Amino acid sequence: MLDFLADNPLIALVVILALGLALGKIRLLGISLGAAAVLFVALGLATVNPEIQIPALIYQLGLAMFVYVIGLSAGPLFFREFRTRGWKITLFVLLLLVGLALLAMLLIRGLDLAATTGVGMFTGALSSTPGMAAVVEMLTQLNPDIASEPVVGYSLAYPGAVIGSILVAALGAKLLKVNHHADAEAEGLITAPLVWKGVKLRPGLSGKVGDLPRFSGQQIIATRIVIDAHAHKLADPGLPITEGMELVINGTAEAVAAAIAELGEERHIGLDDTDLVYSRFTVSNPEIVGRRVEDLDTVGHGFMIARIRQGDSEEVPRGDTVINYSDRIRVIAAPGRMAEVRRFMGDSEKKLGDVDLLPFALGLSLGLLLGAIPIPLPGGVTLSLGFGGGPIVMGLILGALKRSGPVTWQLPFHANRTISTLGLTLFLAGVGTSAGAGFRQALTDPFSLVYLGGGLLITLTSALVCGLVGRSLFKLRWDEAMGVAAGTTTNPAVLTYLNGQTGTELASRGYATAYPAAMIGKILVAQMLYLLLV
Repeated sequence: MLDFLADNPLIALVVILALGLALGKIRLLGISLGAAAVLFVALGLATVNPEIQIPALIYQLGLAMFVYVIGLSAGPLFFREFRTRGWKITLFVLLLLVGLALLAMLLIRGLDLAATTGVGMFTGALSSTPGMAAVVEMLTQLNPDIASEPVVGYSLAYPGAVIGSILVAALGAKLLKVNHHADAEAEGLITAPLVWKGVKLRPGLSGKVGDLPRFSGQQIIATRIVIDAHAHKLADPGLPITEGMELVINGTAEAVAAAIAELGEERHIGLDDTDLVYSRFTVSNPEIVGRRVEDLDTVGHGFMIARIRQGDSEEVPRGDTVINYSDRIRVIAAPGRMAEVRRFMGDSEKKLGDVDLLPFALGLSLGLLLGAIPIPLPGGVTLSLGFGGGPIVMGLILGALKRSGPVTWQLPFHANRTISTLGLTLFLAGVGTSAGAGFRQALTDPFSLVYLGGGLLITLTSALVCGLVGRSLFKLRWDEAMGVAAGTTTNPAVLTYLNGQTGTELASRGYATAYPAAMIGKILVAQMLYLLLV
């Protein structure tokens, strides 16, 4: 059977995916590996029969797809936070890489390891395929006879890079009694349920309806102005407010209560039997995707947006809130205008299912082209961002832009998640099989275990430092600190484990913040490490 899989790489790929995804659903002591289990199935099969190999093109494409859509999702938050703590985390990651390279140098010199294999161990411990490839390319120019040696060290250390990071994340969460949901909620990634209440404005307020969130200091939105028990009209943000005006406001229970205390007094207002009704629609119209709420002129189209549900989180909109594919929009409008609102939003599951992949292909192409640009270094050596670094950088940029003219870069929510999982599993299957031969050697050559142990020490040090410094210096939640650790190792398997285990986006936020600097930094540091060793 194993020989059959070796002769049929396509069948081997599908079998690895099926077995890995099935194994990933099994929970042991409350922990499941999720899609990361694909790596271990691939590694196990290739260890038994090293001839089982997935073509490099497959897993290169998988990694590019995975990191590109991660960039699309994280782009807006990445650039928004870079001005505050993002740049600090970036600087920390670069300093950490230098420190880990010094640790690797001590291990290589102290244990009398070969420089080439030792540098490969360093890149494997940090899951840096581009870093390893850069060293191989440099050696090809300097000494072709030893150019393949870093691959051995990389293969020996890579499995420990996954296991070590997951162990630190899992044990840390247990010891610290981490409440994943509460931490994400405290960071604003999970919003509390939204409510609505009536308010009668107190004397002394002047301005416009759109100023009420600023007056109250709360994230609320006024959706209706009450004329009488049966007559309501849309709360146009441009309308002047008057003393005694009664409105319906939406927000979290805490925000609404605080807003009412600041703006006036609560009023009981019925929404039944009025000339305004509410309904929910799904955004599928590409003309409004990527645009801000304040640019849509919703009142001019006869409706108000009361709430926006993106993924599993629901929030009241601000003027700068950007509309995405698959958003569920709760609107207030006259009954006779709901058909018009539906056309405006799209509300078509078929259109969301028939994903326009042209923008995805264009963005991914730009990312791969960016990754292929050679960057010259002293000594005639060049490096590049590669098929991992280029796509995530481009994804971050295009994700922040949302759209460029008629081109909408964002993907529907479900398509984004599907492409992300598919790309990741393809990458893990390919990397797992490529590491099988080295892992098999470790089982037969006792000295190979030194490389495996050295790589594991580097991985554990990286994850522990990220956890300790992230919590103490940057005040990160544990899950986000572990996301930084996964981003520092640029390891999609660890991120997938974290996302599956926590059920929140905290790890992804830390991952996207650390990834670009780590990807580029490891390419440079790995080459510098070799030059210092020889």
